[in-house]
Amino acid sequence: MVNRDTQADLDKAWGHYEKIRDSLNGLYEILNINLEKENIFYQCAVDNLENLKDTIIDLLKKDYNPTEIKIKMRELEFDMKKTLFFEKKEKQK
Repeated sequence: MVNRDTQADLDKAWGHYEKIRDSLNGLYEILNINLEKENIFYQCAVDNLENLKDTIIDLLKKDYNPTEIKIKMRELEFDMKKTLFFEKKEKQK
């Protein structure tokens, strides 16, 4: 049974990897469609996508405590939602 659980975890991890890869590729494609390669915003956005990719890879290479990572990811999720949804409404008032 341990082997099935391990395989299920690997399958989930692979699914998460594919989602991250597809999201990064999708964002890159959006940049290519909407901005000229010489545009400073394009270059900044590509740099940020590359940094995000490198950070994800570094995170996966280390043996961190899964609980710590979950807490930090939840903080990141909250901060992103706050930035994307709540601050816009406050600025409109």
